[in-house]
Amino acid sequence: MGMHKRLDWKLILEVLAKLVLFFAFFRIIIPYIFPIGFIIFNSKYKTNSYEFLLSQSIPIISCCIEDDEEDINLISIVLKSFIGIDISDYRSILNVSIPVMGQIEEQILAIKEDGPVVIIPRVAQNTEDKENASSASEGLNIKERKENPPKKRNLDPTKPLILIYHTHTTEAYNPDGKGSNFTVDPNYNMIRVGEELKKELEEKYGISVIHDTTFHDVPKREGAYLKSRPTVQRYLKKYNSFKIIVDLHRDANVSRNKSTAVIGSERYARIMFVVDTLHKNYTKNNVLVSKINDKFNYLYPGFSRGIMYKKSKIHYNQDLASNIILIEVGSNENSLEEALNSAKIIARVLAECIE
Repeated sequence: MGMHKRLDWKLILEVLAKLVLFFAFFRIIIPYIFPIGFIIFNSKYKTNSYEFLLSQSIPIISCCIEDDEEDINLISIVLKSFIGIDISDYRSILNVSIPVMGQIEEQILAIKEDGPVVIIPRVAQNTEDKENASSASEGLNIKERKENPPKKRNLDPTKPLILIYHTHTTEAYNPDGKGSNFTVDPNYNMIRVGEELKKELEEKYGISVIHDTTFHDVPKREGAYLKSRPTVQRYLKKYNSFKIIVDLHRDANVSRNKSTAVIGSERYARIMFVVDTLHKNYTKNNVLVSKINDKFNYLYPGFSRGIMYKKSKIHYNQDLASNIILIEVGSNENSLEEALNSAKIIARVLAECIE
């Protein structure tokens, strides 16, 4: 075998030695020279570092900062910038010593993102849906029992079973990137998706719905969860009949292929759940979300991108009740039409999960 195919152990040892020296420098020397620097490097660095420093001096501020971003470790950022190593990913260390590893990984990712997810549903809705499902499964040896939709209830407006609201009401869809990711026009933001979901639930399944259209992220997005909290509390106080409370969002910075599903000839925005784990209702909340996600996986395999578990000070208001769920409908790269198509599927699944 040629030398270029062998592991360069000398280079690997050099990289490891640099890592040891780097950590020693910031863990031992820096604390004595710059104490405040040590605090920051030992902390989870947020993009708004001034908020972190304020929260250390004035504790009450920490409970008011919207924790809606992924935490970033500053040491990881520095390592990745200077020597190209991501300490959270062992593959990046191999990539430094064996460059071809990076090329392989990129090729794998390219294959995964080659196109939208094609879904063959296990549902029987109408003639057109059956034809689409048959077309999608043509050539595949699949014999599935098609599930009939749940029986339509007698609509009772005095006892709403589902509450829909939006913490980030102005979130919008911008597939070509030429428009805006946010708008106050209710015909093009999350209010429009919520209205479609309400219409489906009431007209097709007889489920009474309250759709709150309050703008909680105007004039600014920060603090939106603190603004939507009283909205949820008001409805919880007025009604005790809710089976499911839905905070309807759309995701961001997710590639169109990853956030798109195809059923027959129609395109849909895939969904994802977000669950906070740092509150008293977490266990019951997770049971409900898992039940709904499982129903998605059964009726529309691949339509759900899964459940994202997060540790947040704001709890996404899920600490207020055990039946509050957060659903991301597609991303900013999806179209409004795809999100509206998804509302029909979301309605079907929620109707299946209401006892």
